[in-house]
This record gives sequence, structure tokens and C-alpha cells, in this order.
Amino acid sequence: MSKDLVTKRPLDRRETLEFMAGAQVGRVVVSEGALPAVHLVAFAFDGESVVFRAPADSALAKAALNAVVAFQADHIDPTTRTGWTGTITGHASRVHAPAAVARLEHLLSEADDGANQAWFSITSEFVTGRLVQHATGTLSPSGQATATGPSLSPGA
Repeated sequence: MSKDLVTKRPLDRRETLEFMAGAQVGRVVVSEGALPAVHLVAFAFDGESVVFRAPADSALAKAALNAVVAFQADHIDPTTRTGWTGTITGHASRVHAPAAVARLEHLLSEADDGANQAWFSITSEFVTGRLVQHATGTLSPSGQATATGPSLSPGA
């Protein structure tokens, strides 16, 4: 496939958040010892904030506490090299309120029992995204090619 058959375009805030809402895993980027560190996490959206949990004593939990972090998710088809990527930059804070934690447990169910887990919320202060598609078609949030344009329904 030649490069001229693939187009790239920026996604607006709404499109980026909708594409990201369909992903199952993402990456939280924090600073550890003044160096960038990337942690793979399961996540959900709580409004426009990204929520995830991590072991309370982990490097991720320590580095994310009241820090500016980045969150990134994507879907790239390795065969066609088309897809999307999105990044959110914002402040991370630990969620302590029992009612809020109980609500978040329903947004993101994981296999572990939640013991010694800390919930975090990342505000979406800066949101950027990019769509990579063939010149003759576009992608939906699930990465499927469409003929008429991206279908932006969350959870695809």
C-alpha cells in the first residue's frame, strides 16, 4: 500500500473521546524519578474523566497522585495500518469517597477482588486525536472500515 492511499486527519474533542470510550485498555503516562513511565490500565469514562484503578502501593499510584499525567488509547489495524489514536492530558487525583468508589466499581469491573486498590480520576483538560484512514473510506471507533464516514457510537 502506498502512502498516498492513506490520509491522516485530526479528530475534534468529541470524536476523540467517543473513539477512546470504545477502547478497553489504555496507557497512563506519569513521571517516575523525573523520567516518563508508561503503565497499561483497564479504564472507563466517568463523564469526560478517565477512571482507572491500581494497587495502592504501586509506582503508578504513587506517581499519579495529584500529578499532571497523560492518558493514551488507540486502535490500529496492523494489516491496513489504519485506525485512530487519542491522548488526554489532565490532573490525576485519587477517588476516596465511598459512594464515588462504589459507583466507579460498576463502571469498570475487573477480575481482581479490588483489595488494596486505589481509584484514580484524570480530568480531560487537553484532548487530541488523529484518524488514519484510506483515502476511499473511513473508520468507525471499532476500527472497521466504512464507506460513508466514521460511526462515532461509544462502546463499539
